[in-house]
Amino acid sequence: MRKHHLLPLNAHKVALLAIILVAASLAASCGQVPLASLIGLRSFDLETTDPARLRIAVRHPDWIEVPSEGAVMHIEQRSKASGALIMSEQIVFRHSVADEDLASLGSERRRGSVIRVFRVAPRDVERMRAVQKAIRDRSNDKTSGVEGRLSVAVTGCRLGPMPEGEVKVSTYLAASELDGFLPLARDFDLRSSMIDAGAPQDDPIAPCPQAREKA
Repeated sequence: MRKHHLLPLNAHKVALLAIILVAASLAASCGQVPLASLIGLRSFDLETTDPARLRIAVRHPDWIEVPSEGAVMHIEQRSKASGALIMSEQIVFRHSVADEDLASLGSERRRGSVIRVFRVAPRDVERMRAVQKAIRDRSNDKTSGVEGRLSVAVTGCRLGPMPEGEVKVSTYLAASELDGFLPLARDFDLRSSMIDAGAPQDDPIAPCPQAREKA
């Protein structure tokens, strides 16, 4: 069961984007967004942002593995009156190794951690533009009465034994309206978040398939 933390969107702009690291098929809370990032995110507009420039980044311990297409954006719209689902779309993000995607995150590197950047998969760029057009059309229809929700999840698993102590994870967003990457959460404890979400206390992050085979 994958559980997503969803945040409401304005009719025209996203006030906040939650990035969630998911391990063992359970969601971890994104933690508290820095005030400076909240201010910066005011300019982020889901309806008009360039999908080709949208990026998600996650800093996580090097003993956690994230698959190449391990990030997915979920976009949902429902009727305000009835709550009926009007639209539900998933946009796949793919791991990016482009130098320009990593350059602005140099100061965020930490020993024992890995920073992975994800961009909209090429096959989903045009589909996301179609989703944006549908959202704009409904926003322009003053009688439609819709509300939107958005979340992004990044799946992962552990490669070896889980060390004691906090498992610190940070998340970032870059978009055409933003000046580089904005931190959405810094050093939130994935271990505590997973346990709070219902994972076993003694083993809250599931091993990767290859790690299970070696055990």
